[in-house]
Amino acid sequence: MKITTVFSLLAIALFTNFSSSLQAAEETSTAMKLIKLMEFTKTAKAGASASFAPFLQQLKTKGLPDEGIKEMSEAAERFFTKTFDNPAIEVDIAKVYEENYTKQEMEELLKFYQTPVGKKSIEAMPKIMQESSKIGQKYAAQNQAAFQTEMQTIMAKYTPAPAPAPNPAN
Repeated sequence: MKITTVFSLLAIALFTNFSSSLQAAEETSTAMKLIKLMEFTKTAKAGASASFAPFLQQLKTKGLPDEGIKEMSEAAERFFTKTFDNPAIEVDIAKVYEENYTKQEMEELLKFYQTPVGKKSIEAMPKIMQESSKIGQKYAAQNQAAFQTEMQTIMAKYTPAPAPAPNPAN
């Protein structure tokens, strides 16, 4: 009798675990479909490039020659490609979607991104990110000096004073 009970409990546990695994795989599949449809790799690279552009512009205004700007831009593009062409990043991003959306919500997003407005939002996202970044930098610049002063004050508070130099006369 006890062996039958143990086997029954084991079967229930295995079935429950198997069902949970199937559900997780199905959600991952839905999340991966969403990542692919949203062209994550392409969009992420474009967004990173767009966010990097203001930095390059700052360097140019500070006197970095065009050759240097071009070289830095090319290095950044290689970096973004290495970073976002890694297949593991899509799996990790899919997990983030799974943590924040139900399967049903992800299916609704899939439907949305297949509509004309959804496709347009995917296409427009890098430009929106670039413009938003510029706007954010403009407003951040208004508060930057005060923020730097506050950070320096905090650092000074927690940074130990340098030890006095030994006196050679002693």
